[in-house]
Amino acid sequence: MAGFPNIVPAGHNNYYHSKTLAGYPDMEFAAHVSFPNLLRVDNLEWLSRLSGLENLNMNFVNLSGATDWVQVINTLPSLQQLHFQNCSLGHISPLSYINITSLTLLDLSSNNFHSIEIPKWIFGLHNLHFLDLRNNSFIGPIPANSNATKLKYINLSFNFLNSTVPSWLYSCIDLEFVVLDFNFLAGAVPAGFTKLCKTRRLSLSNNNFQGNISDLFGNMSECFLESLEVLDFQLNQISGQLIDQLGEFKSLKYLNLNKNLLTGPIPASIGKLSSLKVLGLGGNKLTQSLPHSLGQLCNLEIIYLFDNKLEGVVTETLFANLTKLYTFSASDNQLSLNVRQSWIPPFQLIVLGLGSWSLGSISKIPSWLETQKNLSYYLNLVGTGISGSIPSWFWDTQILNLSHNHLQGELPDLSGAAQFIYLSSDKFEGPLPRVGDALKELDLSNNSFSGGIAHFLCDETYPTYSLEILHLGENLLSGELPDCWNKWPSLRYLSLANNQLYGSIPTSIGFLANLESLNLQNNRFSGKIPFAMHNCIKLVKMGLADNNLVGNIPAWIGTSLVELRILILRSNNMSGKISSAICQLSYLQILDLSNNELLGVIPRCVHNFTAMVMKRSLSDLFKLYGVQKSWYSYSTFSVGGFRESALIVKKGSILEFDNILPLVNSIDLSLNGLSGEIPNELTSLSELGSLNLSGNQLTGLIPEKIGEMKQLESLDLSRNSLYGRIPSSLASISGLGYLDLSYNNLTGRIPDGTQLQSFNASSFVGNHLCGLPLTSNCSDGGIKEMNEKAAEVEWFYVLLFLGYAVGFSVVCTTLVLKKVWRDAYFGFLERMWIRLTTST
Repeated sequence: MAGFPNIVPAGHNNYYHSKTLAGYPDMEFAAHVSFPNLLRVDNLEWLSRLSGLENLNMNFVNLSGATDWVQVINTLPSLQQLHFQNCSLGHISPLSYINITSLTLLDLSSNNFHSIEIPKWIFGLHNLHFLDLRNNSFIGPIPANSNATKLKYINLSFNFLNSTVPSWLYSCIDLEFVVLDFNFLAGAVPAGFTKLCKTRRLSLSNNNFQGNISDLFGNMSECFLESLEVLDFQLNQISGQLIDQLGEFKSLKYLNLNKNLLTGPIPASIGKLSSLKVLGLGGNKLTQSLPHSLGQLCNLEIIYLFDNKLEGVVTETLFANLTKLYTFSASDNQLSLNVRQSWIPPFQLIVLGLGSWSLGSISKIPSWLETQKNLSYYLNLVGTGISGSIPSWFWDTQILNLSHNHLQGELPDLSGAAQFIYLSSDKFEGPLPRVGDALKELDLSNNSFSGGIAHFLCDETYPTYSLEILHLGENLLSGELPDCWNKWPSLRYLSLANNQLYGSIPTSIGFLANLESLNLQNNRFSGKIPFAMHNCIKLVKMGLADNNLVGNIPAWIGTSLVELRILILRSNNMSGKISSAICQLSYLQILDLSNNELLGVIPRCVHNFTAMVMKRSLSDLFKLYGVQKSWYSYSTFSVGGFRESALIVKKGSILEFDNILPLVNSIDLSLNGLSGEIPNELTSLSELGSLNLSGNQLTGLIPEKIGEMKQLESLDLSRNSLYGRIPSSLASISGLGYLDLSYNNLTGRIPDGTQLQSFNASSFVGNHLCGLPLTSNCSDGGIKEMNEKAAEVEWFYVLLFLGYAVGFSVVCTTLVLKKVWRDAYFGFLERMWIRLTTST
């Protein structure tokens, strides 16, 4: 029975790039995608009557209603091939016995088996040659035992498997293709595969494998060296230096070690890999110069050397034999290119990354680039020092990154073929250019663009635009924000920060239903946060700091924006109480409401910020790799491109975190009028890294359990009215790097321990404390004297207040009882009033 293995409806975005490799499907990239199933079948019981069925292909048929499919399939003893790719299966039952012992091919890829382990019966199929379980979100380990020792092909990629590689896989002597990419597999480098004799592809990228690279290359069997064609260990934690044995492969065509921890030079033996087509060594810590032997690889098509510490001069002789080269990405190194002005390269590039290179003494864009007629996909010249204007043919490049240079002038309309344009930190000026509907990402930040943005946002050329990321921050843009955001329904990231925009935030911004990051900080926006923004339910970050916004913090932020991780409203004129509705933001990692006019108490429900209580949960990982699209831009995976960021106050200074670094959980409520006690519930936020409550009117004791916040790196409770002793548990927070308890009413000895004694005395001044690092002696006499002084100060204010009250009451009583004194007093006031009015 045939399904629809090769049919994709017209207009559907297929995220799969499939090809066939030696008769087996080879998946270059697999992101979760739900094809619209063209046929739905809710019951498979009719299959049980086909006892002689050998091949069943129902790819892309909706089988979500067939919950008993495993039991039905198990009634087919003659079945040899089962194709159930993308069938919307959500359930997979265990089997007490296996009847389908003839099965040689099982494809259950791209279904919905979330949060369940791989059933053990699958690995009891002892005749299985082909197994494809990719893209199912299976969790847990790869089963430790298996009877499927005849496997030739196994693909478990794009799941959440978290074990080591089980030893039984090394005993599958017929294994040709091993694909375990995009999991959480860990342990030492799985060198057991290097003893196999038929393996042609070994792909274990995007995992957590550790160990030295020499453990993999140091003891390879001769037959492994003969057979292997593809070796992919990208995005792991493999360390050590590349060794000469790397050059002993006889048939290797694809070598990808990008984004590991490799060090040292690239060995000259790499020039012996005569069949090599793809070389990936980017994102490591490789040093020294490029070996001349690299130029001997005449079959080389793709080179990735980006983000290393390579240095030296690269001449045109290195490229003399690389006639098939079409991708050269070596950005973020300390390399320089020394070629003749008249040089014509022997290759035609599609991808070129020379970011951070020195391109010679002439600062103009190199003339040899004009010979690259196929350079239409990717061009990265970030930080190369080039100046002048951009050649018109550059705008036909799909991904163009010319940031951090000295390019200048006004930009033409960007309505060409380009989809990703990054021109940050140059010297462009004038009005913003108009854009076309093909553009997906645009970064013009940190330039000198000026004027309004109405012509950019409200252009009538197209009814809607496809732009997903728009970064116009750090310019000289001015005027009010126009109210035509309905034309930009695809926007996921918007930054207009650090400009001169003013007026209210328009209500049409509520049409941005896909918006995940909003950055309007450091402008002059006024008015209230518009209610229409409650429609932006996908918001992950809201950055509205340093404006003139007023009103209460809307309760709908907590009830509607449930995906919010970053909320920054610092330095506005927000007033009123902090609503307990904000506690519904369980994903919140950064909360900054500092320097406003907020009153009332800190909500006790803060323990509901569960992202600050536990480390990243499995549900977050689903959002990163599974059902939901990642909120990072394309260029996150391209050196020198756009990155999301967040500014927080930590350790007394402003720090920036981006989407490559993990966020430090932070709460900042400083410089408001908050009162009451610090809620004990706050101490349950065990993953909180920075807490700032300074400059309020907080009273009471510092919570005794504050020492349970083991991840605290920065704590500021200064300039409040806290009293009592410093909890001894505070000294147990080993990672605390910044502490300020100054100007409160704290008393007693500073708890002993190297942690608190290591801080400067300024962290404790303005209290009634003793002990190191202060000079106040904590002897009995010292403590008595200190308490007496504190008591004297307190009694001084008490007596002063009582004296004022008694004197005032005596005067008032006398005026009431003595009519003569009362007449004289009011007569005096009348005469003084007449003098004042007549003199003026």
